[in-house]
Amino acid sequence: MAALSKPKWGKIAIYVGALTLTYALSTQIGGLEAVLMPAAVLTLFLIAGDVAGAIKGGNTAFVLRLLGVTLAALFGPTGWNLPAAMIIFGAGIATMAPRLESHSRFIRGAGLFIALYGISRLPPFGAVGSVFSYAGLFLFLGYAVAELGGRYPWTEPVERNLLGIGALGAIMGLYAAVRGNLSESHPDIVFYGEWLALLLGVVVAGSMVHSYVGEKDPEAYLLSQWRKHEAKTVKKLGPELVEASKAVEDFVVRGRKGPLVAFIAYYGSRLFDDRKRFEALIGKITDYRGRQTSRLTPLWIRHAYERRELERRIRIVEEVFEELRTLMGWES
Repeated sequence: MAALSKPKWGKIAIYVGALTLTYALSTQIGGLEAVLMPAAVLTLFLIAGDVAGAIKGGNTAFVLRLLGVTLAALFGPTGWNLPAAMIIFGAGIATMAPRLESHSRFIRGAGLFIALYGISRLPPFGAVGSVFSYAGLFLFLGYAVAELGGRYPWTEPVERNLLGIGALGAIMGLYAAVRGNLSESHPDIVFYGEWLALLLGVVVAGSMVHSYVGEKDPEAYLLSQWRKHEAKTVKKLGPELVEASKAVEDFVVRGRKGPLVAFIAYYGSRLFDDRKRFEALIGKITDYRGRQTSRLTPLWIRHAYERRELERRIRIVEEVFEELRTLMGWES
């Protein structure tokens, strides 16, 4: 019962007040009656989201609010209700997916497919709607394969090239649009459309080949970046933990968690009994997941991502060892 007092009743009062004001204005201003139903549905789900968020947590609240916005769009006065609702729902699901503990990639792919299919159904994109629907389908298939994770080695290249997979789907969708709808409505531009699709395909393939062939050894690049930080980071470890420097380099440069986790587990677990705090400390490393980049990403952008990830891993190491020293009772 105490949990029911947690919702922000002030916000709920604002929702109800806004709905009441909309109703009052609709009796005076013609045309506002059409928004009463969407406003009522949205208000109901916003309130449910606030209450559920206090009891169940953020994900439940997000889903309820997303359903409210989706249904409000579905009942809206425009003629694009269904596509708009699909775009909102799909984009919301794709946004929420990374927070989920399981099947996050599959759900993200499904959300992107729903959103892009909704865009393909918008009247302005009618002739070239297949560009978006094909891109969404290919992304969904790519994310579904990536969901298999580390169980199969061939899934890693798929996950790294999701952008390219989506671009390939869009190009095939463009070709389908040119050969289908545009061949009937605008036969004079079919030739140019086919060449455009072919050109885009060559550009995408060329970008991937150039990125693969022209890529320098990423470990050599990351090692050069690590050398700029190494002295400062190793100094922070202190003399007691300097022997961990090799394991630190393995994690920072190569993303290998095993040696560093093994070192901390062996060296630290004997010195204190706070198991939950120790597991939380280890979790900062084991839960780390680096950002993957597509072969379509230009090298200078990929290097920027790699440098950012390296700096992120350095911060994780510094935080972990600072807390480890505290747990061991050593002065920083």
